[in-house]
Amino acid sequence: MAPQLVGVVADDLTGAMDAAVHFAVDGWSAHVLCRRPPRPPVVERAPSLLAVVTGVRGAPDAEAAERTAGAVEDLLAGGCDRLYVKVDSTMRGSVAGQLRGASAAWGERHRGTILVLCPAFPDEGRVVVRGTVLVDGSPLDRTPAAGDAITPVAESRLDRLVPGATQVVAAALGSTARSGVGGNTPPIVVVDASTDADLDDIAAALDGLGPHGVAAGAAGLAAAMARRWAGGRRPAGTIGPPAARVLIAVSSLHPTARESVERLRRAFADHGERGRPAVDAMTTGERLTDASAIAAGFGAQVVARLATGAYDTLVLVGGDGAAAVLDRAGADAIEVEAALAPGVPVGRIVGGTFDGLRVVTKSGGFGRSDALLRIVDRLQSSPFVRKERP
Repeated sequence: MAPQLVGVVADDLTGAMDAAVHFAVDGWSAHVLCRRPPRPPVVERAPSLLAVVTGVRGAPDAEAAERTAGAVEDLLAGGCDRLYVKVDSTMRGSVAGQLRGASAAWGERHRGTILVLCPAFPDEGRVVVRGTVLVDGSPLDRTPAAGDAITPVAESRLDRLVPGATQVVAAALGSTARSGVGGNTPPIVVVDASTDADLDDIAAALDGLGPHGVAAGAAGLAAAMARRWAGGRRPAGTIGPPAARVLIAVSSLHPTARESVERLRRAFADHGERGRPAVDAMTTGERLTDASAIAAGFGAQVVARLATGAYDTLVLVGGDGAAAVLDRAGADAIEVEAALAPGVPVGRIVGGTFDGLRVVTKSGGFGRSDALLRIVDRLQSSPFVRKERP
């Protein structure tokens, strides 16, 4: 039976948006919370999704476990009947701590819980083969994730990245869950996936486990869970006029994100802004000092810029900076409405200084180096598809 209120716990804001948008386009009420009341007033109808952002990607595992457990307890208190743990598709950060915290907190309510990890995202070249994460065919420790400025990844095998995890096949999840009943610690298992069909098989198995099955992964598995629970939603509609003035705020230090900004600036310098909306772009510095302080300072700068211009659209690239901007703006949530493009969710800010402002988010590591140019072009050609309001 499909759930009525799905809870998502994510280690950064763009990841939460990436998971939530797959439910939104299937007609769910989907909100990413910028604050954490147990059950906010944005939950007006079923089925609904609530995503809580912990901001623990760069935290030590023990801290990540504690904060993730607290977020899951909030979601349980709000009545969530399923849980999705959104992690980075390249396993950056405190994933092991996040999974331990989530499974322990959910398992307190639902004895016999099993957490199923699959960070595959085939559309972006991320797959899991024999328990090893590959990006465009290369093991994780031979990709840019290994040299990440904040959270480098030194391993490719999931059982090493998440000590104690064991590998199973999707068809065996039911028996694995039954064998784990009564244990003090909910088991964490790893499942391979190279295609969307593989992810659909995992989603079907998790659905069969009901609330005892906790999914953990990237946007790929979130999309599969949304497809599994989609039936009979409202058809898509359209939203919004073409953008007239856009502010792009890039806090990610990923090489793809930085090159995307440079390509945008070169294109405007070479060809001018004729035929495009007015666009301003902001970036953080390259210095790697206190990441949280940099994000907070960047958030203040972006909010100050928003206050001085008649912007109708805000584009946020990079999770920590995006969260800092929304916090500084006093936002309560983002109502997720549509996918502007694959991996590019769009919604509206709820509450705070810029209530109702259209906001687009993007992970720094996804997409090609012309991603921002494509986003600007797509914004100019609105209206774009989203769910209908009731």
